[in-house]
Amino acid sequence: MTAKAPGPHPPPTAEQQALLPLVRDEWVGHGLAAGPTDRAAAEAGVRDVYLGAGRRPPDQVIWLGSPMAGSIGADIRAGRRSLITRRAWRTLPEATGEAIAETVPEDPPETDLIMLDPLPSDLDDPRWGGLLHRLGREVATAVEKGLDKSVGTAIDQVAATWQDAEQRPEVGALPRLGAYPPRMLRQLAQLSFLDRCGIRDPDLHSRGLLQVERSAGAWWPMRNSVILTERPIELHHDAEGRLHNEHGPAVRYPDGWCLWAWHGVTMPREIIEDEVPIARAVSLRNTEQRRCAVEMLVGRAGWHQVVSEAGWPRVGQETPDPGNPGQVLSLWCVESLYDDHLHLLLMTNGTVERDGTRREFGELVPGWIRDPVRAAAWQVGLTAAQYRQTSRRT
Repeated sequence: MTAKAPGPHPPPTAEQQALLPLVRDEWVGHGLAAGPTDRAAAEAGVRDVYLGAGRRPPDQVIWLGSPMAGSIGADIRAGRRSLITRRAWRTLPEATGEAIAETVPEDPPETDLIMLDPLPSDLDDPRWGGLLHRLGREVATAVEKGLDKSVGTAIDQVAATWQDAEQRPEVGALPRLGAYPPRMLRQLAQLSFLDRCGIRDPDLHSRGLLQVERSAGAWWPMRNSVILTERPIELHHDAEGRLHNEHGPAVRYPDGWCLWAWHGVTMPREIIEDEVPIARAVSLRNTEQRRCAVEMLVGRAGWHQVVSEAGWPRVGQETPDPGNPGQVLSLWCVESLYDDHLHLLLMTNGTVERDGTRREFGELVPGWIRDPVRAAAWQVGLTAAQYRQTSRRT
């Protein structure tokens, strides 16, 4: 980047500060973009990236249909085909895997990615530094929880382990290129903001980086080849911007690679889409996935069916609810669900819903509480004796 004017920069004006949310939303939009890529623009951006860095543009431009395919393709280029796990291949439709194997050449192997400028801000003035830090943090946080964290974790989880590498030590010594690449959205948003404010002009290299990010998905730049990937064709979020879809994939790519998620937690496909037995859902090994599976099942079947089929032990006896005449309280040990010494108190809402039913709900209480009435009292800040004197809970 080159400065537009020498000397100290004036403090940001009100008009310049007003650009920050616009630039933030623009770059969050780029990071979470779904739909067709602009291949011509992306490839032109790649050329500028290489030329701006003083390199010859890559001989081979390889397009693949998802970040998982791109990860596999990058490792093939590194000569690591034999270390790509079955776990990774199985995440893709068979036809997609065959297409990758046919599309990505192995020879000559590439052993590293080219270095891209991280585009740091050289402004020491805290009046600008604070704005840039805030912008970068907000963009990175939104895109991470909305897509990148889940995608990166999914790719890492199917990568070859040291046990896999032990089988072929000569291949395992080659560097892995297929990790999910950092997308530099933080720095690119800052660069775009400085450009919009008239403080910095992007150079050729930086303009190329901006154009690639605006036009395509994740990409892997190597010395003599580059792998570019498509954007999602479906992307679903909850109200807080986390990956979420209660009926199908939260993110789907053109080559068939998908992730299923519940409020930001990636889930097995069958938990989201199939009628999985409750006992199977509550036995998931991952604590977060177990918690989300129970949350889904409660919404579909209700708490009483979940606890009756989950096999959780009851604590004490079912007891009439002193604060809600005609209703009962029950306490269940859910230590196996949360990996902590907790009990679940099941209650019924004191207010009748519009359809004439009463909503049942559960609250977690400490495991040292073994009496349902004491548990109900604890969660509203009363003693058991005080709770027994209440006339009605709502």
